Amino acid sequence: MCNCIEQIGEKIEACLMEKVPDNAEISRGFDTGWNGTVLNLSSGRLMVNMTYKLAYRAVKKNGELAKNKTHMDCSVAMAYCPFCGEKMGVA
Repeated sequence: MCNCIEQIGEKIEACLMEKVPDNAEISRGFDTGWNGTVLNLSSGRLMVNMTYKLAYRAVKKNGELAKNKTHMDCSVAMAYCPFCGEKMGVA
């Protein structure tokens, strides 16, 4: 299996760190890193994840649209690396 997500992430972080002011506190939690990745608990590796979102206003009993939107989403983990195309199978 490839290591593209980690390797490219490190390169991007290095480039971005050049723009960070001296003595700044860098967040190392969930605020830093790839957006749209999931941890595969079987393999312990990061996988690319895309989320499709849908929002709608339901019709009330009186025929009017509801004031608030209802949100739904569905996540899909990619089977292949978006950088090199190698299969991202479970180890």
